[in-house]
Amino acid sequence: MMRAWARRAAALHEELTSLADLRDPRWWLFAGGVALPWEPRRAYLISDAEPAADTFIGHVAPARDPITLARAARIAIRELDGTLPDQPLAVTVRSTPSGATAEPSALDTAAFAIGDACWCVNLDDPALADAVAAAQRGQSHPSLRPLGSGPVPFVCITLGEDELATARHGHRRAWTPSGGPWLGLGRAGDLAIVSTCHLILDGYAHARLASRITDALSFYPSGPRENGKNDKASAVKCAIPLDVTWRGLSGDVRAIPLAYALGCELHALAGRADARFSPTVQIPVAPGAPDDPLRRRRRVVPAIVSVRFDRGVPEPLAEFSARARAALAREASGAGLTSRLLVAARATPLSLAWKRRALGVARPRWLEPVADLIGGRGCVSRIVLDVPSPLACAVSSPARLASATDPMGGCVLTIVDDGARAAVTLSGSGRSADPALLDRVLARLA
Repeated sequence: MMRAWARRAAALHEELTSLADLRDPRWWLFAGGVALPWEPRRAYLISDAEPAADTFIGHVAPARDPITLARAARIAIRELDGTLPDQPLAVTVRSTPSGATAEPSALDTAAFAIGDACWCVNLDDPALADAVAAAQRGQSHPSLRPLGSGPVPFVCITLGEDELATARHGHRRAWTPSGGPWLGLGRAGDLAIVSTCHLILDGYAHARLASRITDALSFYPSGPRENGKNDKASAVKCAIPLDVTWRGLSGDVRAIPLAYALGCELHALAGRADARFSPTVQIPVAPGAPDDPLRRRRRVVPAIVSVRFDRGVPEPLAEFSARARAALAREASGAGLTSRLLVAARATPLSLAWKRRALGVARPRWLEPVADLIGGRGCVSRIVLDVPSPLACAVSSPARLASATDPMGGCVLTIVDDGARAAVTLSGSGRSADPALLDRVLARLA
């Protein structure tokens, strides 16, 4: 038993030191703790429904009336619910001191955010259209009820123009301290926004849902009132702004070369020419065998990679690719660094809420060295869809946000590719989210 543990600890320490220059002997303690024979437990740790983990996918599309949007969302959720492992969609989010949970929903109540007010209405109410029209005029109606009374809405429709930097929080306009919907629909410029809470679904599921909502809109004629395009939506109090740049791609861009190019640029941005490693970069991978038909539908686990440098010169792409492919294979099989860390975290006798906070942006300061390595400065995600999708702007937050003491921040590069068309989005904060960074990364791939 001890020999097996020692071998696992040595292998984990070797993987850690292959990613960064780690000379502190406490990393041996970290590797030894993760290598213990923890009893597997099921718990989702990557998000506790906090605002920092909110995401959005946007498509260029004309404005639609709010009732049409709510009904299209219900169609899409009902069709996809149960098809995504460990990601039930017919739910709302309940916040508790011990951790956020998903609660079953009848999908009968929608919220409509209009100015500073937010009203709930039953989608099957015969007076639905009159009620929403009254809310838009700032008038009362018997079918309207305030937040917190009656069923929790499954979706929040924002009427008015949202800010691109904070559009990923649109669903939170219908939240109370006890929780709310994980899904929001709104607009930011020419983009029809589908915002989500990462506690409920991952990138592939989000992209499928956004595409299906777009398809479902064709089931209904557009009503006489558009989605408040010329009015500004109210601000979301807990919003965390991100810089967003996106554009279509003309060629096939793969995750590993993109991670290599991003690692090279982050190394230059960090300003340490003598550093032997770039800041680490996450590459999400779905667990399971390559021929598993459900693999891409599962929640992802991030593989951790970095680019090695010798006197300021990056290693060849081929060497980086071989190492990255091996890391992706280990995570897909459950034997990788992040997979083992999550097993240990699930088994640790601490509250679910605390463990989720420890893995998030609001982590304790003493966990910063682990966050620097595992979270990294960048993330590269390639979402491959098996259904047609319009060009998609996909926004999520990096593990590290810029601050007065850390102007570099972090970034996420996300590609959504349906086989016929693809787009890439750079989102983040600080110098890592400069649009020029995306230009330089793509230039390295040319």
